[in-house]
Amino acid sequence: MPTDSAARTQGGGASVLARVTLGYAALAVALTWPLARGLARDLPGDLGDPLLNCWILAWDADHLLRALSGHLSALAEYWNANIYYPHPLALAYSDHLTMQAVQILPVWALTHNPVLCYNLLFLSTFVLSGLGMFLFTRELTGNRYAAFLAGLAYAFAPYRIGSIPHLQVLSSAWMPFAFFGFRRFFDTRRTRPLVGASGAWLAQNLSCSYYLIFFSPVLGFYLAWELTTRRLWRDARTAARVAVAAAAVVLATLPFVLPYVKLRHLGFTARSLGETDHFSADVYAYLTADPNLRLWGGVIDAWPKAENALFPGLTIFALAAIAIIAAWRQARARHVAGRVETALGWGVAAASVVLVAILFGWTVRLPFLKITNLDRVLWFVGGLSVALMAVSARARATVRAWKSSPAGILALLTLFAVVMSFGPHIYSRGKLIEETNLYAVFYRFVPGFDGLRVPARFGMIVALGLASLVACGAVAIGRLRHGRRMLILAALLVIVESAAVPLPLNGNSTDYKQSGLARLPDFVTTGNDVPPVYRFVATLPSSASLVELPFGEVAFEVRYMFYSTAHWHRLANGYSGGAPDEYGLLAESLKDALRRPEPAWRALVASGVTHAIVHEAGYADGRGGQVSNWLRAHGAREIASFGDDRVFALP
Repeated sequence: MPTDSAARTQGGGASVLARVTLGYAALAVALTWPLARGLARDLPGDLGDPLLNCWILAWDADHLLRALSGHLSALAEYWNANIYYPHPLALAYSDHLTMQAVQILPVWALTHNPVLCYNLLFLSTFVLSGLGMFLFTRELTGNRYAAFLAGLAYAFAPYRIGSIPHLQVLSSAWMPFAFFGFRRFFDTRRTRPLVGASGAWLAQNLSCSYYLIFFSPVLGFYLAWELTTRRLWRDARTAARVAVAAAAVVLATLPFVLPYVKLRHLGFTARSLGETDHFSADVYAYLTADPNLRLWGGVIDAWPKAENALFPGLTIFALAAIAIIAAWRQARARHVAGRVETALGWGVAAASVVLVAILFGWTVRLPFLKITNLDRVLWFVGGLSVALMAVSARARATVRAWKSSPAGILALLTLFAVVMSFGPHIYSRGKLIEETNLYAVFYRFVPGFDGLRVPARFGMIVALGLASLVACGAVAIGRLRHGRRMLILAALLVIVESAAVPLPLNGNSTDYKQSGLARLPDFVTTGNDVPPVYRFVATLPSSASLVELPFGEVAFEVRYMFYSTAHWHRLANGYSGGAPDEYGLLAESLKDALRRPEPAWRALVASGVTHAIVHEAGYADGRGGQVSNWLRAHGAREIASFGDDRVFALP
């Protein structure tokens, strides 16, 4: 099996990269089937967050195209998206997805089909993730076969299946590209890979706010490791070039951060610890698989809850473990250990096993001792480790060599991500087992962490680390007899463990918070097939602002936003990662319009909208007609009707 320079030479051509890319593309189509049959009409997952992201992409792409055509005023409007009227900075209530919008600009310009744009992006996240990991791990190991397997492990990691409705979470492809560029820079000292690495880092920052906050410290640790193991801290020129590249990324990212800072000043408060805990990973998240996985869904199901399906896959975990063990064996110093060293070593190992047991909520009972406190075990493990390092030159040399190996740093980064995924506190099957976790320090002292509510999304950083380790494990396996066959089997197992075919499409929940609402259609339409009411709304003056009824129910709100891509008028409606307080108050008033008509009317007038659309079919039991009559009774004038959809001009 070719390795090192031989593999680089044999695998460095464009033809190999083309074959690798086509391979990942074919697998992306196969493992997301039947999405490819309806790229222009179907949405993966459900008709919730995918519709929100369709709207964001359309808003971004439309304004970027207008700016490119010379209408620079479009950039001034960029952050003031058309929802939550009259509140500013509505785009900043969620991820802005600017990088993704740049990717789909040509498709949007040709088709103006947000569903098609979304689906092409969705598929590209798998292909680009695989390609980026392939490039990084081939650079790391010099073995293109191991790199291809690592690309499979990252592109089709089981965690991604649980993230299918969240395009921003799937948009993690630029992380391995950043690793690849920096690794190549340190190998060659050339400017081109440094620029590429910086561009990939910036692209990742502009793709997902979670990875802007979560990945940047991980990349910083990796860069520090490269500078340390290569003894480059005293190389002023190299260190300065890295510092300049990092500063350039920070400066380029800053304009996309400031709107979120402004929104905080306007009253968008930090995420509470309670909310953050709710979306943190339980320890048993790593033994919980997404139910859509055909092999493990419903089988590996230790603790199902929101954002808690972090099972990494047995094959991926096994290969990563092989990489860690192989690196440790290679790093282990050769001289014979003394009795004290041996005793301390076994003590560290035993205490570490107890630590893992406590993490999983077990109580360790010895004849003379009952162990339940995680803090004490941590201190004990730390104390034994320090003692071992103090008395054993062999242990110090082994740890130093292991930390200097690629598998060593990747294992440490993966462990960091696992710990951070637990959030501010650590829970095991819902039981609090640790009052303060490392994440709490970042939450308190590192800007941005208190604005994110889902620490469990560190699961993608875990997938990044494990996939990188897969390449190292694959190299170790490749040296064995029948190694090639074993790697082919491993690749097949990764695919089988990640399969979720047929992929769920167009999920349409009727789990409404409001009563008296009807089921919505199991589809959305685009182009000339959009509901005629929205084609009429597009003819209204640009100053028109709308409210659509029913109001305040997520399933309805995301549809209104999606269809607003056909007219772009301002909406009092909206759905995002947050909402202005006034939106919630208006929702409370309007849902009681028939029981408390006067307060509801006053709230509607105070919103400042000029027109109302009543979707009478959206109400059950004929209540839609009563809502229209409520508007008429207060002086609203019906100016158009299309079946059950009625448009009113408000007085």
